[in-house]
Amino acid sequence: AAGALGAETEAEVDRLASEYSFFHWHLEFPEIFPVPEGGATNVDTGWDGGFTAMLGNPPWERVKLQEQEFFASRDERIANAKNAAARKKLIKALPGEQPALWKEWTAARREAEGTSHYLRKSGRYPLCGKGDVNTYSIFAELFRSSIDYAGRLGIITPTGLATDATTADFFADTLRANRLVAFYDFENEAKIFAGVHHSYRFAMSCMSGGYAVSKTRLGFVIRHVADVPASRFGLEAEDILLLNPNTGTLPVFRSKRDAEITIGIYRRHPVLIRDGDPDGNPWGLSFGTLFHMANDSGLFRTQEDLADLGATFNGWSWTKGGQHWLPLYEAKMLSHYDDRYGTYEGATQAQLNVGTLPRLSADQHDDPNAEPLARYWVEKSEVDSAIRDRSNAGWLLGWRNITRANNERTFVPSILPRAGTGNSFLLALYPGDIPQCLLACQSSLVFDYVARQKLSGSNFVYFVFEQLAAPTPSVFFQPVPWLQVTLADWIRPRVEELVYTSYRIAPFARDLGDAGLPFHWIPARRELLRAEVDAAMMHVYELQRDDVEHVLNSFLVLRKYEERDFGEFRTKRLVLSEYDRMAEAASTGVPYESSLDPAPGHGPRHDSSTIPDWFQELQ
Repeated sequence: AAGALGAETEAEVDRLASEYSFFHWHLEFPEIFPVPEGGATNVDTGWDGGFTAMLGNPPWERVKLQEQEFFASRDERIANAKNAAARKKLIKALPGEQPALWKEWTAARREAEGTSHYLRKSGRYPLCGKGDVNTYSIFAELFRSSIDYAGRLGIITPTGLATDATTADFFADTLRANRLVAFYDFENEAKIFAGVHHSYRFAMSCMSGGYAVSKTRLGFVIRHVADVPASRFGLEAEDILLLNPNTGTLPVFRSKRDAEITIGIYRRHPVLIRDGDPDGNPWGLSFGTLFHMANDSGLFRTQEDLADLGATFNGWSWTKGGQHWLPLYEAKMLSHYDDRYGTYEGATQAQLNVGTLPRLSADQHDDPNAEPLARYWVEKSEVDSAIRDRSNAGWLLGWRNITRANNERTFVPSILPRAGTGNSFLLALYPGDIPQCLLACQSSLVFDYVARQKLSGSNFVYFVFEQLAAPTPSVFFQPVPWLQVTLADWIRPRVEELVYTSYRIAPFARDLGDAGLPFHWIPARRELLRAEVDAAMMHVYELQRDDVEHVLNSFLVLRKYEERDFGEFRTKRLVLSEYDRMAEAASTGVPYESSLDPAPGHGPRHDSSTIPDWFQELQ
């Protein structure tokens, strides 16, 4: 009844309704959403009715308030603070220094937190109201729940709607119900959206209100709307779900041929980890990070900090009395079979601005005592505490989180000495006894090819990695038609020689049974070693020769660089040559023999004159 709430309460309700623009679909569109009379026609909400069609390009904004973005136009000192810890300290001082800005900040934070709470807890968005919510995903779920059973929606969103973890439940539900009519992914190179970065990916999705479609029409990495008819192809939902069984998210194929090759691989090999299956983690992998570059910045020390403390630097770590600081490795310092890829020594501001580092030269790589210079160091006790009981090894295995499907290589794993790692390098903790096989598989071009079909953004997160197809450990102990030894024994000397080029990585070599000194870094020899491993993995993945050629040709940036530097796509030539020799060995019964002389694992090593004192003491 009017006045039942009291004048003061009613006034407050009116004020909030005006401020937040409360909206009720049944009241605004009674002819579209009639009062239920039994027999709901919308499968998402149970509502009667719904729109016949909905089209939209909703806002693409994170609901969580971003400190840097908020203060960028209000206080550059706070926005440009050197790290998150310093920024929070400046914000905390605002009540006394800038009370008006503090009031504005707290009001904005309150609104963002309230909106987030509503989206997560109200039950209105059960599939997309999760994680770091973005408004585009909320609109997608709103659209799908607002159309009639026979209706359709069309919506423009980032491609992440189909590939990201926070929207996985929504997209998997759409696929499993056969409601995804079409999904066309675009890159913005042609500047369809003038104000959006040229490399940003967005998509047009079409979904049904409830009725099932037989096939989903897909198209990826499209530049012009006019290219859609020539670029699209159809796949059944069960094939799509085969590729991402845990999340039900969408793979990102450039062509129907890519889809066919990848689906074939997934029919022959399982994903690395399958949720809900007691035997679904054959490698026994677990994941983690050690230090967050922003949240843990208070633990980091620069070389200036440590010099002021009177600590001594040995070229890799710092010591003072009983204290020991280990380097903090960042992803850009590491690459395939190379824990000495990038260094902060001599880094220019221009390089730092674009996230790159100087690389160690071939001569520096051939010095087993040369190590990259880190930006930060972390006390050893903090490293041990972060690793805890997850690994007792003297080395770590992980991969770069920041990457792109159109980079020279997309999946970039690396072995590194036991030290600190930032959150841009994700760890795969492996307790088994054939780490060389896991590293060889993950470093291979075919594994990278599979990874490219899964990535639309720039973050190679855990759920993407878990759903990559890979041979199980047992495959590496089975007889191979073109060898007289097991694949594990064949891979070991090649990985040893590729990885063990410095004293700091000796613990990994020791775990493989190698008690010798580091190998010389010989670029031409390393190319052949990698080509042999890549060719072997093509056979392990059971690819036919024309498929191998297609996989190799898909590495467009790698090809461009090699044709520029060598006048040919050398990797392709080397891998195909070894692949053919292995195929011939399998058909003739004459075992494959490496063309390298000396044989893999017997390459030139450094002599005892290079042994540092600290290494001698460890021996």
